[in-house]
Amino acid sequence: MKPSTKRIVFYFVYLVLVLLPVVVMFLSPIPKRDWLRDLAVALGYLGLSLAGTQLVAVGRLHFMADALNMDRVYNNHHRISLLSIFLIFVHLFLLGIRNPLVLGFLNVAKAPWMFAAGSIALFGMLLIGISSVLRKMLNINYTSWLVWHDIFTIVILIFGLAHLFKVDYFTGDPLMKAVWWLLIAVWAFLFLWIRVIHPILAYRYPYKVASVIQESGDTYSLHLSPLGHDGVPFEAGQIAWLSLGKNRLLWPFVASRNPFSYSGSSESKEGLRFSIKVVGDFTSKIPDLKPGDHVCVDGPYGAFNTHDPRAQKGLVLIAGGIGLAPVMSIVNTLADRGDKRPVWVFYGDLNEDTVLYREELEALKSRLNLNLVIALEKPKNPDYVPCGYISKQLLGEHLPENKTELMYFICGPLPMLKAINKHLDFHGIPKTQIKDEKYEMA
Repeated sequence: MKPSTKRIVFYFVYLVLVLLPVVVMFLSPIPKRDWLRDLAVALGYLGLSLAGTQLVAVGRLHFMADALNMDRVYNNHHRISLLSIFLIFVHLFLLGIRNPLVLGFLNVAKAPWMFAAGSIALFGMLLIGISSVLRKMLNINYTSWLVWHDIFTIVILIFGLAHLFKVDYFTGDPLMKAVWWLLIAVWAFLFLWIRVIHPILAYRYPYKVASVIQESGDTYSLHLSPLGHDGVPFEAGQIAWLSLGKNRLLWPFVASRNPFSYSGSSESKEGLRFSIKVVGDFTSKIPDLKPGDHVCVDGPYGAFNTHDPRAQKGLVLIAGGIGLAPVMSIVNTLADRGDKRPVWVFYGDLNEDTVLYREELEALKSRLNLNLVIALEKPKNPDYVPCGYISKQLLGEHLPENKTELMYFICGPLPMLKAINKHLDFHGIPKTQIKDEKYEMA
């Protein structure tokens, strides 16, 4: 099945699961009440089904790996989670307009059980939303956040469903009851898939550390070799989740796992390379890894593909900082394939000391039709050019006349992505020719 077809089927199934309770509610033979009350109930159903069905999007389904942009999936996951919280609040607000006594049910110590359960689920949603949006500001450890995220998810679904079944109005319809039991079964399976079944399957293909090479002050190349298998193939531009631990039997149940872009060639027979910047609790362990240490690689994921018909006239790869990692995978893969299509690499970093893979990029010029531009924000050499950020002027100076026919791949911090997308819009590049990846998912 083509990736585009899989994507359509995926989102169709996703929407069906989300909307099914509301559709069945309005088709139900159960007598309707006043419109405000029924609207509030419908929004409550929609908020709860959205919250649970989020597990479909983040389930890391291998057969969807080439169809879904994982960066976009996780960004949408955050937005839709906030939308589900908003819908539940509106549900409560509308019921409060109709009957102000409802707002008193937020006091779970005094509220009847059926309403206290709903309030507990709402508080769980709030805690997930606040901890997700403000995780860095609150200096919450990423691993701890993952554990609490799972706990809050379980609380939301258990108490939300308890509230729904205890109120027992529309759920008195056997069809409505069957719909919610179907959703419960889907959510339970997906939770087990994400946290138990899938990690156990990934455990079948372990890797060991071949070497850890410091590329700059805080960035390392992690080279991995397959352990007892021939390696798992991937496409340049894709990502994988890494788990660390001395005891391989515990890998499936390790909460600390982070996504990273492959930075080595997909044609390489020597193993995998990941380029990792030390920025947190998980990445701080990378410099201490020793040859022979075991690493679990759960991947690949991501929809970028150098075989995309839109990329055949040429590729423009734009990276900022550690966002160079997937770009290195793409150019090394093209070089190993003997691909001669034109490639433009625009890479921005702070100064000469923080630049990554300069020699490797320069060497690739002899193997690729490569145009390389490295912009430094604050170069130590006062005569260095280009100086500053990757600007629309810089892009205009180096892009060819057929720039609107090329495929663009951007990876870097969110402010850079926003700026580059504006520059490309200025140059008339169609949105359909642009793929971007924010180098962080949580």
